[in-house]
Amino acid sequence: MKNDEACQFITGRAGTGKSTLLRYFRATTSQHVVVLAPTGIAAINVGGQTIHSFFQLPPRFIQASEVRPLPKAKRSVVRKIDTLVIDEASMVRADVMDGIDWSLRINRSNNQPFGGVKLILIGDLFQLPPVVGQDMNEFFEKQYQSPFFFSARVFQKIN
Repeated sequence: MKNDEACQFITGRAGTGKSTLLRYFRATTSQHVVVLAPTGIAAINVGGQTIHSFFQLPPRFIQASEVRPLPKAKRSVVRKIDTLVIDEASMVRADVMDGIDWSLRINRSNNQPFGGVKLILIGDLFQLPPVVGQDMNEFFEKQYQSPFFFSARVFQKIN
């Protein structure tokens, strides 16, 4: 978790110690770390915040044109982030992952993927899939290969 890779994915079945590893990392790192999750319960479990509330993303399909600069105080926090950790990553939709990327680029004034922030994704792809209603199927069929986070366009830009 402390290496220089731009993006890491930590996976394992329930009970394998993913949350313990995250707590250890937070307790021992000198990096400015923000921990987010796709749901309120998951965010509480890791002492974090929801993705949508942190980045002020709309609760529907996310398009680049909808992502705006954050208020000054939140933008100040975003500019200090060294590492962004997303727990329960299997539940994050591809458009949400791209929304995170766009918001970080805008609010950090940095056009690198995820605004130059190191990203650590934690989760189990065999546990909980992203929630996609019937009304969203057509959108994902046209815009992405799948609704899963790994189909986000930003990952095509990371070496």
